[in-house]
Amino acid sequence: MGSGKGYLTFAAYDYFKNRLGIHVQVTGVEARQELVDICNEVAAAGEFTGLKFVNSNIGEFDVGNVDILIALHACNTATDDAIFKGISANAGLIIVAPCCHQELRPQMRSPEMLKDILKHGVMLERVAETITDGLRSMLLERSGYSAKLFEFVPTEHTPKNNMLVGTRTPSSAMDAKASSRLAELDQRIKQIKDLYDIKEQHLETLLDSRSKASHQA
Repeated sequence: MGSGKGYLTFAAYDYFKNRLGIHVQVTGVEARQELVDICNEVAAAGEFTGLKFVNSNIGEFDVGNVDILIALHACNTATDDAIFKGISANAGLIIVAPCCHQELRPQMRSPEMLKDILKHGVMLERVAETITDGLRSMLLERSGYSAKLFEFVPTEHTPKNNMLVGTRTPSSAMDAKASSRLAELDQRIKQIKDLYDIKEQHLETLLDSRSKASHQA
């Protein structure tokens, strides 16, 4: 999702196809038509029959049935769109490297006890990034995934170095204890939003809208 010039997409295809010997279908989704055309030309020249690129925004693309969904540096809420697409498709693995955390910072208000710290823009920006990705990990857990958030490259190479990985939990593991954990996550998400006066988080909005639609149906 957001495949750009296709470096990661070609590498992923090569790894699954040639290293692991798996019959794989890989699709790169990119909003810039000129990059889609270039990548499809390279794929055709290399006779990579299981690899294609399509022109679409992440939020508008129908991913169908996928085993793995990957988004590298999808800007701002495009990362939320990618996560939502993976959750909606019941993907076994969702891997995103977020960047450009722009949604929450304008909404956030400093808690009284932190006002002298978060009056500095740079500090508020860092906290906003932490809260954004932290909420995403909690929403993945709430959606039936185990979540892991970690640095995947050293900071000296790029400050946008967090990776969030969600692995779908088998449905057989969703017992009474798991249901209690989901309720706890809902409560903690609300507490965090209330603490910083956050009105809306895009991934949560998408998930809640899907839930309401399914109940109405």
